[in-house]
Amino acid sequence: MSERSEEDVVMKEKLLPKVKQVSKCSYCQANSAESLKTVPCLECGSRCHIDCIESTARFKDKILLGDDFFHFKCSKCTDGHEKFKRYHLSWVDVVHITLFNLTHNPPIRPGGSHDPTGQFSSSENGPQEYGDSRIYFHYKADVARFIDKHWGYFWTKSRGETWINSASSALSTNSTENVPEDGRFESGKAKYNKNGMWALTDDLRFPSSYDSLQQQKTRTIMYSFADDGSLIELRTQSSNGRRKRRTEPASQRATARSKKPRASDAQAYGTAGATYSTSKRGSRGKQEPKNDWSISMWPDIDNPQGPAHISREETHSAPQFVIGSDRLTVWNDKGYRMAKASHGVESGAWYFEADILDPVRPEFNVRIGWSQISGELQAPCGCDVFSYSMRAKPSTRFHTARGSFYGEDYEPGDTLGVLIYLPPLDNDEKQDLEIRKWHPVERYRQFTYSRPASQRPPFANSELPPLPVLAGSELVYFKNGKCLGPAFQKLYLGKYYPAISTYMGGKVKVNLGPTFKFPPPATWHDDTPIRPITDLEFTLPTQPAKPEESEAIASTESTAATNEPEAAADKLETPPTMDQAASEMSGATTDKQEEVQSAADQLTTEQPATEKTNGDAALETEKEASKLTTNDGNPSVVDSSQDAVMEPVETKPADQVPAPETNAPKPDTPAATDDTQHSATPPVSQMEAATIASTKDTPPA
Repeated sequence: MSERSEEDVVMKEKLLPKVKQVSKCSYCQANSAESLKTVPCLECGSRCHIDCIESTARFKDKILLGDDFFHFKCSKCTDGHEKFKRYHLSWVDVVHITLFNLTHNPPIRPGGSHDPTGQFSSSENGPQEYGDSRIYFHYKADVARFIDKHWGYFWTKSRGETWINSASSALSTNSTENVPEDGRFESGKAKYNKNGMWALTDDLRFPSSYDSLQQQKTRTIMYSFADDGSLIELRTQSSNGRRKRRTEPASQRATARSKKPRASDAQAYGTAGATYSTSKRGSRGKQEPKNDWSISMWPDIDNPQGPAHISREETHSAPQFVIGSDRLTVWNDKGYRMAKASHGVESGAWYFEADILDPVRPEFNVRIGWSQISGELQAPCGCDVFSYSMRAKPSTRFHTARGSFYGEDYEPGDTLGVLIYLPPLDNDEKQDLEIRKWHPVERYRQFTYSRPASQRPPFANSELPPLPVLAGSELVYFKNGKCLGPAFQKLYLGKYYPAISTYMGGKVKVNLGPTFKFPPPATWHDDTPIRPITDLEFTLPTQPAKPEESEAIASTESTAATNEPEAAADKLETPPTMDQAASEMSGATTDKQEEVQSAADQLTTEQPATEKTNGDAALETEKEASKLTTNDGNPSVVDSSQDAVMEPVETKPADQVPAPETNAPKPDTPAATDDTQHSATPPVSQMEAATIASTKDTPPA
């Protein structure tokens, strides 16, 4: 075995026992007792300055305070060949190093009101002092945030789903409550009823000083260092010098290899081989991916007509969501689900607001962001490659089920603004989105989206989806009008919808525009105007007037169009809101009633006057009333040509109801055809029929 290989393979039994340390650097001969960045030599015991060690010259600034978990031998003890490698770190080591650095090197000391780095918790306004001269930090907003930022400094392993719980367990297990004689950490909850707050028992004591002699002997060398300070994992050997082999039976190894991925992993990355299907979007089949680099997707849908709202369609929202009558207020009583808006965007700068309302349950949480149509509905926004979100507490951004701390916590009473910027698309990107669209003549089902394997980047792994990346795209959040900076950049190409996920009673009211509580900037990158989601609304064109309508109606419409051309143009250019649409429908109904009344008066006046006795008039009135009433007492319209009673007018649209028989000729007048009867007047409502009947019974003056 070569000399280099022997250095890379280290056995546990060859580690040296702890020697007596000397507070003097073997390089500069200066006292190192006051320095917080030193490491002891395993041969001579000299505690040397990190800055003096030649092996760390290129990355000495990256080494954290109080961290001396290194296998180090100085140049004097190795004839000029220093050895500097990283020991394996436990969770208690990592948590202790974190609190040590937060305590000795905070950007702002306690009492400061400004936190430019966003390092400390907004709920406690950074580090806190409660009367015992210790500095306390929040285990999630401060400790976990620091670990997340320096993850690659401690390990090369990936983050597990419960890594924050592991950090919390290390704090409580090694607290003075559980280890009274030599506990490392002080609990703010136990002493001052401050939940989640922790401090170092002795902030001058190095984390390694808590190791027993046995722990020093059994520490394993895990990593060497690259020139930039990144970790390089080393191979390990057993005590007999042979590589360790797996001892489980072959059948168990085969079973282990054939295990399917967990549902959470498959959902997180939308991998092609995933077999999960928890979304209830109707009986839509699945097509198994046929390309090595592919992903299953749902077809995009065109934006609907009418006002933008939170959609109840099973393609957009989980059935467990409660959507208010305003179609903007949403909440969910149990685990995370997702609901999306009715309208989506493909390019441009778009903005919406989310007001955080009082929750239904105290243990609530909320995630707000953007999602494509393929985003999983039975999971939180940000769980897969198709969605991006920001969580309320602690403030965390999520994509592909991986979170990292971002921004500030938001709570009931706050308003979160969400801006997405998607740059202009080129022809290839437009064509890509076009082929994803659903054609109504086809069954709505999943399809396999794939790209040639030759286009796959050489560094790509099985978790990387084949979706194109939009260069220059980004997602930005605003809290009560304050910009929190970009949360995500280089988004995947797709059509995105405003998305809300709530947990255990979290309640949100969405504002899709056009006016906002905290208006965003007028423009974004390249002077792109920021637009509200309501700009996506559109309505059907106005139906042309029928030629059979009377001259009075045509004259009235012509006069209105002549006098108000600008108002008509505004109505065509600007989509009406829900309230405006309802008002216009009400006004149109009133105008139609007046027009029918005018036509009825004109027809009644043109009929020949017939002398009637009071008895004849009363008898005819009684007959007309019987024709307009069914057996159950509901008003109906009678077609005399068929001698049959139609359905109640109130249950049919006006344009489907035939005209009443009030204008039928007298027995001595030539009978009119059915076509003449139905085209003499436009369709009438129940109220209009009664009005025309009463007009006919009144003799002309």
